[in-house]
Parts: sequence; C-alpha cells; structure tokens
Amino acid sequence: MVVKVFISSNQTEFAKERKAILNGISSDSSLNTRVELFVFEEDIARSKPADETFINKVKQADVYIGLIGSVYGGIYKKGVSATEFEYNLYISEKSDAYFFVKKVKNRDEGSQKFLNRIRGAKKYKSFNTIEELVNEVKNSLNDYINNKLENKIFDKTIIEESTFDDVDENALNLFLDVLEDSRIESIIGERSFDKILEHIGAAIINENGIFHLTNAGALCFAKDISKFGLEHDIKMVRFNGNDRFEVIDKVFSKKSFFILIKEFEKFFYKNTKFGFVIRGFKRINIPEYPIDAIREAFINAIAHRDYNLKGNCITFYIYDNRIEIISPGKLPYPLTVKDLGIGVNPRHRNEIICKILEHTKYMEHVGTGITRMRRSMKDNGLKEPEFYDGNFFKVVFNGPNGKLVYDETKINDNIDDLSKFNLNKRQLDALSNMANNNKRFTYNSYSNSYGVSYSTSKRDLQDLCNKNLIRKIKEGKVNVFLI
Repeated sequence: MVVKVFISSNQTEFAKERKAILNGISSDSSLNTRVELFVFEEDIARSKPADETFINKVKQADVYIGLIGSVYGGIYKKGVSATEFEYNLYISEKSDAYFFVKKVKNRDEGSQKFLNRIRGAKKYKSFNTIEELVNEVKNSLNDYINNKLENKIFDKTIIEESTFDDVDENALNLFLDVLEDSRIESIIGERSFDKILEHIGAAIINENGIFHLTNAGALCFAKDISKFGLEHDIKMVRFNGNDRFEVIDKVFSKKSFFILIKEFEKFFYKNTKFGFVIRGFKRINIPEYPIDAIREAFINAIAHRDYNLKGNCITFYIYDNRIEIISPGKLPYPLTVKDLGIGVNPRHRNEIICKILEHTKYMEHVGTGITRMRRSMKDNGLKEPEFYDGNFFKVVFNGPNGKLVYDETKINDNIDDLSKFNLNKRQLDALSNMANNNKRFTYNSYSNSYGVSYSTSKRDLQDLCNKNLIRKIKEGKVNVFLI
C-alpha cells in the first residue's frame, strides 16, 4: 500500500524541518516505498494562490501532517492561514490528521488559536529538535500503515486460542434460519458444521484438522466474544424527548451478530409506536418507522464498523422525533456521503463479515442497501434518511412527529383481515372510531354511543381486549379503552 502524505506548515519557519522529513522518509527502507510525500515548496510560494494541482494534492492525501510553531502566517483564504486552510480542506472529507507542535517560548495569536483548536485531537505530539520531529513523524506513519493493513485483514485474522467449543449453537441455528443462499443450503447435511463455517470464512481448519475461528467467525458465532478481546459493544437507548437527558429503556449487548439482530428487533418493536386505521373489515397497520429500513442501517453498522478503533461502540438511539445509528469509523476511502446509493461500487471494510451476512436475507442485495433504505422511508411517507461521515458514520431517520403516516397505494403487506375475529357491527364501528378518530371509550360511554346495556358494553369491550385489538388502562377508578 502507498500512503499519500501532505505536509502543511508555515514554509519559512519550518523550511529545515520539512526538508528533514523528506530526507528522513526517503532514506528509510521501511517507508520510502510505501509513502508518497508532498511538500510543495518547490512548486509554489505561500504568498501566491494555490492552483488546481495544490487543491487536488490536499484532497487526495491519505494523511495530513501539520506543523505548528510560533508564526501563524499571513491570511490566505476564508480568514485563515494557508496551513489552516489546508487542514480545513482535508478534514472536510477525511480524519487522519497528525499535528506536531514545536516547543517555543512565544507564539503569535494566530498560532495559539490554531493550537487551541487542535489540542483535543488524539494525534497530537510536541517536539524540541528536528531529530525528534522526524522520528515522531516516521512512527506515526508506521502506525497508520500498520493499522490500515490490520483493518484490511481484521476479519480474516485467525484466533489461535479458539476451538469449535466456542461456537454458539443458538447463533448457528439463527444463521441457518435466515440463510438464503442455495449453494450453502445444498451442502447442509453433506458437510459437518465446522466445514460449513470454514466454507463461509468464519473459521479455518489446518492440515492437522485443528479448528480455529476467524475474527469474523467469532463476531458472528462465538458464545463469548469478549474472551478474544474484540471490540463489539452495542448500546441501545430509548430517550424520553428529543435530547439525551432522560432514559426510558436501555440495553447494552456484547452478543454475536445473529443474536444481536434479534435483540435489536425486540428493542425496536418495544420502543417505537404502532397504530392502525380501519377500512371496512380491514385493519391497516401503520408502524412509526419501517423496520426493514432501520434494520438495514443497523446491520450496515455492525458489518462496516472499524473494529480496530478501541474504546468505542455502536449506538442505536431512539428519540421522540428520530432514530440515530452511529458506528465507529468513517466511510472507506474514497467513498463519500455523496456516493451513497448512486451506483458506485460498494466498498467493504470487513469483507468476510459482509460475505457471511450476504448468505442471509439480511444482506442478500449487495450494494443496494442505501437505495432500499431511502425507498422504504419514502414509501412510508417519511423523509429519506440523512447520512453523516467523520470519525464515526451516522444515519438519522426522522420520524412522523407523533402522527403515523401511511400511503394507501402501498399497504398490501400491512393489512389484517378483521373478519376472522367474528366482531359485531358495534365493535367494528368502535374500532374504527378509536383507530381513525382517537376515540376513547368507557363502559358508560360505549353504552350511550350504541344504545346497549352496561353488561353488553362490558362484554364487547372486553372481547376486543382479549383479541389484542385494543387495550385497557386505569384512569383513577375508571376503565378506559383505546388503541
């Protein structure tokens, strides 16, 4: 892999340092074939406008290296120096920026403000001498390259301490339940489960017949993923309101993927609204959000997260007005948010994890997930999901603001036949009023509305409750019936 690196600084103050970095990398046998360094001073002066080549070099860079000293430099564009402009241009699309700050007695106001801005960055180091700087830059680039290489092979990595005893039979059965690949289905019964796991990349069996899970296999099928030191935490929270103040419900999970997906579905159904309207003998069910769109985003989060980022977790947050799903790691380069769902070839950070999921109904249409999410939300009368990329990738689903929405032309899959419940005309009319007009009944109001006795009212309403068509709540000493 060749890493494109852009060096950014005040050229006059750091002329010697920039040259030393260039020479240090060129003379390093472990880096000179893997790093393409761009320092730019031979081509253009800082006082002149940057041309198209300069802009492209910043945008094409895999890594930005910024040097901060005592002099900020003249204002270049948009009220900032050339160095800060380059940084802004880089971080608008990427996140691997490393800063090296020279220890000096005095800094001008611009340098101090820029330093204060980037102090919170994890990739920030100080130096005294040029030798220290060169060593720190080389160490940072080696770390970056190693992490990227690990990322590429993360899910293929073999867990030497694992055996077939670590495989969770429940997780394996859940995988088989959602399997939608005729090639895999055809070998079930012909091969043992350890061979099937090897076939899909979840494990390897060496020449001595010894079975080991891969990282992908552990995340999908292990009884206890934590014993292998893999980062895989999921936090699911239902907040009261539109902010993260009051928690109504929460689940923290470290389960394997196929069990986790079931936990997600249970949490979703428990913490989102479902309603219906009545049309004759038909009940049209109306969910607050389409489960297929939310599930697609959730599965994308576990499939594409950057598992090399330590100390982070996937979050699934439900608010009154929206759902947010956030996964550690940005989109794989060179994908951007603008590329999503427009026919650009899909890029997989975790190739084996994705291939395992592609054997199932959860990810059988490779590369179409974003398009299907957008279509599903639109078909349900909701805004298309919003996508945000940075060090974390976030998907936001905006809800119907308390009003369930449905499209009468697209409801065939959400209809229940009420005729099977053997309801009388009063009950059907009451259901319609409760569903369509938010009507609430007591025994007395039902008796008055339909001209029946108290006992008949009680029998009709209780029958609807027993059939799970309505619910009963207590308001003081009065029983109230509603959807």
